[in-house]
Amino acid sequence: MSKMITNRYTLIMTALLAMLVLIPLAHAQQYSNTAPPFSIVSVSSVPSPTITGVSRITITLIYTGGYYLYNTEFSLTPCSGTVVSQNPVFIGWLNPGQEVTVTYLVNSTLPINCQSTLAISWGAEYETSARAQVTTYIEVAGSGSMNMNFPMVIYGSPIITAYTKTQYLVSNLVNPVGLVVSNNGSGPIYDLQVNVGVSGATLAAGSNTVVIGTLNPGSNYTVALYVLPTSSGPVTINVGYTGLDQGGNTVSGSISISMNVIAVSSSQVIVYPVNSSLSIGSGELIIGIRNVNPVPIYNVTLVLTSTQGLSLAGNTTYDIAEIPPGTIDYVYVPVAVPISSSSASITYSLTYQYTGGYPGSVQGTMTVSVLNEPSILVTGYQVAPTPLTIGDTGSVSLNFVNTGPVSAYNLNITAIPGPGIKLVSQSSTYMGTLNSQQLSAVAFSFTVMRVMNTTITFQIQYTDQFGQQHVQYYTVPITVIRNATLLTQSASQLGSQGTNYSGYYYYTHHRANYFTYIIIALAVVAVVVIIAVVLVLRRRHGGES
Repeated sequence: MSKMITNRYTLIMTALLAMLVLIPLAHAQQYSNTAPPFSIVSVSSVPSPTITGVSRITITLIYTGGYYLYNTEFSLTPCSGTVVSQNPVFIGWLNPGQEVTVTYLVNSTLPINCQSTLAISWGAEYETSARAQVTTYIEVAGSGSMNMNFPMVIYGSPIITAYTKTQYLVSNLVNPVGLVVSNNGSGPIYDLQVNVGVSGATLAAGSNTVVIGTLNPGSNYTVALYVLPTSSGPVTINVGYTGLDQGGNTVSGSISISMNVIAVSSSQVIVYPVNSSLSIGSGELIIGIRNVNPVPIYNVTLVLTSTQGLSLAGNTTYDIAEIPPGTIDYVYVPVAVPISSSSASITYSLTYQYTGGYPGSVQGTMTVSVLNEPSILVTGYQVAPTPLTIGDTGSVSLNFVNTGPVSAYNLNITAIPGPGIKLVSQSSTYMGTLNSQQLSAVAFSFTVMRVMNTTITFQIQYTDQFGQQHVQYYTVPITVIRNATLLTQSASQLGSQGTNYSGYYYYTHHRANYFTYIIIALAVVAVVVIIAVVLVLRRRHGGES
């Protein structure tokens, strides 16, 4: 009986111990299956400045659970793009009622408007012990995780800039100014309106307010302004704008553009002759166009309208696309100056445009002096005999005239023989003074040394009335052919070339006679044979008859 009581007591105690062990486990299991409560307080973003780039998104949450979370982490899975910053974000301990903020950098193409996922994980759940005299944490559940879906919205942000196509204004003129309004941001702007104001100038035409409407990223809008400077100081263009971004937020700002005012005049475009003088005959007049203005001039046209003392040998109109400030452009005009001219002049008209199409012009007359210089013209030459053979003594004469309006002084002509030519006469002839339009001639003797085509070049030197020396050249072709036969030369001719040639002449002469006799003998034999054949044929023909 006592044994049964003992066993029953043991069973009861075992059951009680089991209950004491299982109750905390059941309690912990109960909490581990229930996700801790989190609430998203706000989601904010800073868009990329470009359509494709890195945007920043910030998520603020509040933990409303009653237990302490250990080793908490927050991992973002975006619906578009890739997280390029730390992911997951480690927080560690999280207290009941604590607010936590996590930030991510997402590389994506804007705009983004879709459901993303924030995964929250923890290592364990704890509570504080009420019986402990010091704060003691008791683990009530193990690790776990949960997902929260939320809308991730990142719209691009417009960035409005403005600039002018021209960098300066011309004083005393109504300047057309192209004002360019650009959206350099990552999102569009709607209902864009621009207000323009100027200081130091007035708007000559148009409205101060321009309604643009929608301006997408990377787009420009050009506003035409007509600005009249009222002083010589800089002009400031103030541009104010307002509009709505993709999220419906108001976007506004102001931009100031400063432009310098410069003075221009036709007196700062100078046309002048580069040549100090021209010579009689064909030549070239070089005309310089200098732009002293601080701005470029465009569409420059030079028209030569009349001339005196010369004739234009080419075009009368010359075009230049642009002459930058402080530079010179040149026009080359072919001319012909008659012998009677002592000076020459050209009347011109120059038209051009400043930036914006404003016209400018300048007219005038250029005058240059004419140098009266002598000019030697070769009118012909003679070579005798023609053709020349080896050993011949020939002569070449040169005919020339002074076509200049003044005399040529210290005229000297030098013959420069080419290969195979040996001068017999002196190589230079001093002619002295050759008056204007005076004809003259000079001759030189020479011998030829071998068969070839060669030349004799004449150097013509003279000085003008100012003592300046002039040099010109004229070349005469010389043709030497082979002698008809060398057998007709006499022994005396060959002997004159040296005693070493007498044996050569004897051998050559007698060998030539020997071959001549053989040829004559063969010819006689051939004639005899032909006569014999003819006689035989006649006899046969007579017998048959």
